Amino acid sequence: MKIHFKTFGCKINQCETSYMQNKVLDSGNLTSNFIGSDAIVINSCTVTSKADNKTKQYLRKCIRLNSKAKIYMTGCYVERARKSLEYEFPGVKCFKNSDKKNILNILGLNKVKKKFNSVSNLNNRTRVFVKIQDGCDGKCSYCIVPKVRTVMFSRDIADITKEIKYYLSLDYKEIVLCGIRLGKYGIGNKESKKIKGLTNLIKELETLKGYFRIRLSSIEILDISDEIIGLIKKSNKLCHHLHIPLQSGDNEILKSMRRPYTKEIFLDKIQKIRKEIPDIGITTDVIIGYPFDNGDTLRNTYNFINKCQFSRIHIFRYSKRPGTESALLDKVCDNSLIDKWIKKCSKLDMHLRRAFALKFSGKKLDVLKESNGYGYTSNYIYLKLPDAVLPNEITYLTMNKADLAAVC
Repeated sequence: MKIHFKTFGCKINQCETSYMQNKVLDSGNLTSNFIGSDAIVINSCTVTSKADNKTKQYLRKCIRLNSKAKIYMTGCYVERARKSLEYEFPGVKCFKNSDKKNILNILGLNKVKKKFNSVSNLNNRTRVFVKIQDGCDGKCSYCIVPKVRTVMFSRDIADITKEIKYYLSLDYKEIVLCGIRLGKYGIGNKESKKIKGLTNLIKELETLKGYFRIRLSSIEILDISDEIIGLIKKSNKLCHHLHIPLQSGDNEILKSMRRPYTKEIFLDKIQKIRKEIPDIGITTDVIIGYPFDNGDTLRNTYNFINKCQFSRIHIFRYSKRPGTESALLDKVCDNSLIDKWIKKCSKLDMHLRRAFALKFSGKKLDVLKESNGYGYTSNYIYLKLPDAVLPNEITYLTMNKADLAAVC
């Protein structure tokens, strides 16, 4: 059986698709092309309406160009709108996120005993994503994730360590720890008392032999403890990079979003982090066009982004999600205003990326080269590397001003 997997959305979805691929690897033939495949598995995202539309476009394309294939759909879009999807696409079989572990039964394949069954992303032998936590108990007014990822769960440290040792044996050089709410690792299941939080896991991974990096995928500002800051400062393995979602730089919008901090609290924490780790890269997410946004609130967000001097910004247009608190609001932000500030924030993002990179002109940074000739530094500067630098090797380089100026 030829099986095609397609993933939309976050790193957790990527991890879970890799898990399913690994499960079927010895029972089916994986193919990167849905045309000619016998089975198609689509792992969906529903965090925005754009994500919904992308998933449905791909689904229609599969049905149109490979009508003989059996099509299966899973992921958060299924969790949110399974009935409507099954009504619109009657031939598609939907299954829950929690049933991804049963992919062999779902596809009707025989189980093959494997030496190692775990999340695997073998397409890129440089960096691998490892899921350590699932679920969110947040109350953010705009976010559908807590409705589709309801169960808080953390994997056992011994299980994670076993998996990472496997990847290190395959010569991976960067391990990215992923979770829906990474900072809540250790909360929500029977094993949590044994786990005792993210810092315990990091300390355990620090003892593993080999020259490799550990990167945290995304963490909320209030989940960054003094101990985590101290670990990053002292560690020889933890990347000097944190992705900390902001969402808005206006206190009234943050309050309406039900984000549990003010911009002052946010700024105080990142200033504290930078004081301890001066070379750290801090990236963020920002939502433009929340229902109560206006010219003043968006200007406040723009100015606050500039004040924080992030090294990279992921900009999202607000998307009304059925089932969320903000979807019930009768206010709407004007589209022309949203377009204006997305454009302004995008230009600011480019400026901040270059400004951060240029701080390291003439300084040595460790960088991991990928097969395409580019690579990320520990503090998440992405740049073209000299041909003399070998792929999949962590190398210390003196950063050239001309190369850093070209960062985009």
